[in-house]
Amino acid sequence: MTHPLGLARTVGFVGVLVVLTASVARAEHDGTPPNYPQSLEPALGTLLKQRKAYAEDVGLLLKLSEVYLDMGDDLYSEEDERRRAYEEGARLAKRALDLEDTNAHAHFLYAANLGNEKRLKGTGSAMLALDDIKSHVRRAIALNPLHARALQFMGGLLADLPWFLGGDRKAAQDHLERAVAADGNFTNARILLARLYVKQDRVDDARAQLEAVIRAESPHYRRAWIHRLKPEAERLLKQLSDSRSP
Repeated sequence: MTHPLGLARTVGFVGVLVVLTASVARAEHDGTPPNYPQSLEPALGTLLKQRKAYAEDVGLLLKLSEVYLDMGDDLYSEEDERRRAYEEGARLAKRALDLEDTNAHAHFLYAANLGNEKRLKGTGSAMLALDDIKSHVRRAIALNPLHARALQFMGGLLADLPWFLGGDRKAAQDHLERAVAADGNFTNARILLARLYVKQDRVDDARAQLEAVIRAESPHYRRAWIHRLKPEAERLLKQLSDSRSP
């Protein structure tokens, strides 16, 4: 019997990267300025001025990479602008890796920006970059097993990729459970995990994850939680309830 959440689907690779890089990897956190995302441009200007004095500072390079990731996700609407933002974010993260290859967050930001850039270039570019993306996310997790964003990224990737591209639901579940254990305020990880539980008919476990999303008091990605993640959890929870009705 197909469950009402409609989880038995085949996702094209470009669609997978939409899920991963736009929904999973976004850098917005608590304390988002009230004028976000317009606040990103002055923030970028301030960081670029600092870089003139601290050109090789890894922390500054990563802050810049984060801002470019956010600008591509949330500020720009034109595809060329978005692609250039992701390209610059990837370039800065790569420079940080050249200086400090053991920085887990640099590996994560490189993969997130690269994934978005290649997605916008088309299916061929995305396919060619897949191994590189996975390699850097794995490296981030190896360096920091509690890097919740990298765990969420890899879990979503493994859940949605077809088997012939390396998809693995069991490994996906492991990564997502680790992401939630490391930081339960990454509510998209809970939604992805709930979907996997439903595929195993673990409805009570799925319900618990969705209820945790709805009740979250300090969710990361608060803007996304308000406008997308919480409504999505409410919708999926209602479908679960309706499916149990006589």
